[in-house]
Amino acid sequence: MRKNVRLGIIGAGMIGNTHLDACRECTGVEVSAVCDVHAGRLRQAAGEYGVPHRFADHRDLLTAGVVDAVSICTPNNTHLPIALAAFRAGKHVLCEKPLALNARQARRMVEAGKKARRILMSAQSARYSDAAKLVKKLADRGRFGDIYYGKCVWLRRAGTPRGWFQDVEQSGGGPLIDLGVHAIDLIWWIMGGPRPVSAYGVTFDHLGRRGQGRGDWGVNYNPGKFSVEDQVVGTVRFHDGRALGVDISWAAHTAEAYSVRLFGTKAGVQIAPEVVIYETEGKTQVDAKPLLGKANYYATEMQHFVNCVLRGGKPISPGAQSVVVMQMLDAIYRSARTGRMVSLNTQ
Repeated sequence: MRKNVRLGIIGAGMIGNTHLDACRECTGVEVSAVCDVHAGRLRQAAGEYGVPHRFADHRDLLTAGVVDAVSICTPNNTHLPIALAAFRAGKHVLCEKPLALNARQARRMVEAGKKARRILMSAQSARYSDAAKLVKKLADRGRFGDIYYGKCVWLRRAGTPRGWFQDVEQSGGGPLIDLGVHAIDLIWWIMGGPRPVSAYGVTFDHLGRRGQGRGDWGVNYNPGKFSVEDQVVGTVRFHDGRALGVDISWAAHTAEAYSVRLFGTKAGVQIAPEVVIYETEGKTQVDAKPLLGKANYYATEMQHFVNCVLRGGKPISPGAQSVVVMQMLDAIYRSARTGRMVSLNTQ
């Protein structure tokens, strides 16, 4: 067994650099290779982080014999082919969210990982924050009683990502698959992973074309194309009557807002923007605000992946769970297209 995991970062854009930064805080890992189709980004990332091997094609990286695992940080439509190639090459995979464009693709990735006997971990970074870990632990201990509803409001006023994010063929969708995948995954995970049975959603695309946005993911995209939603409202119902809801925008005429809340029979809890527990002592309403650290949750996520590879452990965010999350996203999108409630069969 190696003392260190030799990791290859595929995609040297913003999130790829975030993963490179995270590795600096981890033990048991050495970034031995970086890959990007953009020569300038590849040269800059490899030079800044002192990565010895550079590749323009992920297939060359996978067959060079210099990595044990890869972190996929590329546009959403490339996740499936890169992951399949990695598993064929015998590599473990950490893949950025969303795991794929849809549940069908995500399922193929899970099946390939099982066949190769390699780890597929979904980079659902929200699970690894100090706040989420505390709330999950309290929920599992019964602090909140039965959590019957969870809701995320994540509203940007002018925060549409530029570049391939605006192209449905490369991204799979807009704020639902970009931001909603975090919110739905986090709420569903804390609730204990109940089985979704139906979903309803409405999407809008009135303001995203205004040109105001964040970042510039400028590789392989049509600057004039905008084929995704800019706002979504959705609800998922579970087999036991519980539910979750999301209200998310990239662009809207409103104040910016971010809030994740769960409602339980014993107590409620807000996870973001800060952790607040709402409960009652006798006739007195009590708001408790735990003191939390400020750990880099990307580093926590990366360290967990490295530990799983070294010790053969099971990830906190396995690919199989992301299949269910993708099924919920698929159903909300299908509901928005048809104007009807959509039934899910996730058994």
